[in-house]
Amino acid sequence: MTNARTQAFREEVGHRLRNRRESLGLSQEEVAWAAGVAQGSISHYEQGKTEIPLSVLIEICRRFGISPIEIVPSLDAASMDRGSTARAS
Repeated sequence: MTNARTQAFREEVGHRLRNRRESLGLSQEEVAWAAGVAQGSISHYEQGKTEIPLSVLIEICRRFGISPIEIVPSLDAASMDRGSTARAS
């Protein structure tokens, strides 16, 4: 991925994390505790400043009661469909 694409990916993951956390009424501190990271790390993940390690993403998704597929943009169904359409063209 290019730097711009990598940054856009991190920002989208962060946006999805923040939206899910807020919809569940959880604080960054609660999510950080569940994932075993500092609150500042959650803030950086949500802002797209730092790439989230897979192990942390999995722990956060467990806390949210969701699959990582719901957080990672390139793994959601719409993105997968767009990708297969683009490759077929």
